[in-house]
Amino acid sequence: MKQRGRTALLIIAIAVVVLLVAGLAVVFVPRLLDDPDKPGNAFSPTEAVQEYLSAVASGDATTALLYSTTKPSEDSYFTTDDFLTASMRANPITNINVPDGQSATSPMEVQASYTLNGQQVNAHFTVQKYGRLWRLDIGFLPMNLTELTAKGVPLAINDTPLDTFTKIYLFPGVYTFSTLNPMLDLTQPTFTIDYPENPTNFREGFTLSQEGISRIQQAAGEHLTTCLAAKDLAPAGCGFGFAGLPSGEVADPATITWKLADDAPDITTIEPSLEGNSITMAIASIDINVSFEGLSVDKKLYDDTSSFNSVRADFSDPDNIVITFGKTS
Repeated sequence: MKQRGRTALLIIAIAVVVLLVAGLAVVFVPRLLDDPDKPGNAFSPTEAVQEYLSAVASGDATTALLYSTTKPSEDSYFTTDDFLTASMRANPITNINVPDGQSATSPMEVQASYTLNGQQVNAHFTVQKYGRLWRLDIGFLPMNLTELTAKGVPLAINDTPLDTFTKIYLFPGVYTFSTLNPMLDLTQPTFTIDYPENPTNFREGFTLSQEGISRIQQAAGEHLTTCLAAKDLAPAGCGFGFAGLPSGEVADPATITWKLADDAPDITTIEPSLEGNSITMAIASIDINVSFEGLSVDKKLYDDTSSFNSVRADFSDPDNIVITFGKTS
């Protein structure tokens, strides 16, 4: 009987301890969650937006994400403190104003205004209440870059390489895409995210860079020099040739001479552009006339003129650009 009584008392004691611990948890945890000084805790919709924008403006991506219900679905360098700090340093957010007295019905749109890189932004943020705390529905803009990166051109954003990212997440700010291919630029590289719920149209497209144009101009000049020095009746890839030898006649290669017409334009001033949607081929138009002179092996003199009007450049290897001259109708 005594042993059974002691067992019953022990069970009661354990139960009391469990209840006490549970009671402490009920009292203690809400106090932690409701701590007004804890980053990410906002007790009004306007406070959530104010604290979020302040965190973004100060380059504190870690804190800014605490006020967002949604989180990046994968690790992304572009929602880090370092990247955001650099972005804000270059194009700051200032003059943040989130008016008080806005409705507190969940969900709701909170109106806010601020200056981004010197331009006035009138924004709205959808916020919802979770228990006693408020959160933004989304604190960043996801951008799918699959189509852009599928072209195989290495890219950077704000001078940070994209590496293998096909989807990135960006806070409000001004961003500039660039290519790591010296031959190419993006057609409209700079775009602004006013606020996450405002769709940002980034037009994907490539164009030749100034360096790319210069490299093609230089390569075209070198190729023309090679063509003019050729001892062939129809130099390969040169777009001009002589086909006037009678049947049975054979040219003496040593006597073949190609010469530019006196009024021929400078080929190194061509203005190439990408050919269609290609990112490795460029084309330019130019009218070049050349003269031919040569002897047959039996010393008969032949002369004529020839021409080409197009320049195509294959820059699949930017360090070895392949130029081809030709004729278009």
